[in-house]
Amino acid sequence: MSKLILTFLLLLSAGTNAFSQGKIGIAIPLMKSSDNSEDKKLGEQMLRGIMDALEEYNSSGPLMKITLVIEDTKRDQAATLQIINKFGSDSSVMAIFGPVFSSELINNAGAAAFHKIPVITPTATQNFLAEKNEYLFQLNPTYDIRGRLMARYAMNELGMKNFAILSEDTYGKNFEESFSDEVINSGNKILFVKYYSKDESDLSDELKELKTKIFEDEKFLDFGNMKDADQEKLKKAKLKFSYVDSLVNEKLVVSIYKLFGDRADRIIDSLGISPATNITGSRSYIPGITDAIYIPVSGSTEISNIIPQYFSENLNLPVLGTSDWNNLKTLTENKMYIKQLYFETDFYLNDKSGNDLINLSEADIKNYYFGYDGMKLILLQISDGNNTRQKLNDALQNVKDYHGIHNNVTMKDRTNHEMSVMSFKNGRIEKIKDFVY
Repeated sequence: MSKLILTFLLLLSAGTNAFSQGKIGIAIPLMKSSDNSEDKKLGEQMLRGIMDALEEYNSSGPLMKITLVIEDTKRDQAATLQIINKFGSDSSVMAIFGPVFSSELINNAGAAAFHKIPVITPTATQNFLAEKNEYLFQLNPTYDIRGRLMARYAMNELGMKNFAILSEDTYGKNFEESFSDEVINSGNKILFVKYYSKDESDLSDELKELKTKIFEDEKFLDFGNMKDADQEKLKKAKLKFSYVDSLVNEKLVVSIYKLFGDRADRIIDSLGISPATNITGSRSYIPGITDAIYIPVSGSTEISNIIPQYFSENLNLPVLGTSDWNNLKTLTENKMYIKQLYFETDFYLNDKSGNDLINLSEADIKNYYFGYDGMKLILLQISDGNNTRQKLNDALQNVKDYHGIHNNVTMKDRTNHEMSVMSFKNGRIEKIKDFVY
């Protein structure tokens, strides 16, 4: 009898140990074969964040300890597929963190479902990869979501209805098409779209064409050359925009539709004031039919070229931007040209405590937190008892309002739909709110 009990206890112990440790495969571009240290930075910093998150988790005394199996994708599609297949065929590997780039995944996305293993990419933004591939998760919102989210925010939170667009013609177009589709599907209008090449330095033709289109149906009141009698009439009317004295003092040229909305023609006619349709000279115009201009750039370096030229056209329209506008140095250098700017971002640091990142570049800090927050999210699901591939996959699909250090995550169709909306005013970037599309 004692031998039977001992045998039972040994079997029980063996069974407990079998579920007391798990593995996560790491598939990131470590670029070990490269002689260029710059090539290695992304993978090194992301791995550093991953390791810090894992150390915190394992030191908390979890029921399931986690170890990592680390592989170098080399930024190569074939190598990436080989790694996913290797991890997928190893039943002890619960999930794969990575790959990093859309180019590594775009032809390999189906491998996750083939092996029924959760594959979690922290940064790939290619449209619909996760939505169309079960077991694949995108923690970074896609181009499609980014464009739609900015449109939804502008319409729902800022009350905007009509938009002009100035877009870079390749990368920027990824955002523009989704932004436009969201606006039109909401019953609002894209009044004009103009594309430019990222290598183009002189945008005067594009901007003049844009300005002509924006002003096409406008009627203006010139507060710099307004009769006292007309000023008094306007003071008695209810303006939707600013005060008459302020507009006179700044000598602004303001659309009647900005002042009175859709009923502007009828109101102006009843007041006996004649608006102008064409005002010459270098004046500051405030349109009323167009609410904002959306400018999806292909990189922050374009901002220093575009925004001064935009400003020189005297267009007082709020600018809506993409995450590439999230560059404090560039915005600060051009702050004299920026009146109102709103943009979405996938990266906003609200806390750096506990990590010595002072000497790292902005890119290195971002890569660290993409690794850290992504791994924390996976480990949180495991700590809640999701200790198999399927349980972990199911849990990740249901993540809502997960608060990381650099971003939040709300999953829909295995894709993050939450971003931070920022503004730039008075030389400062400020977070307005977290917004879910």
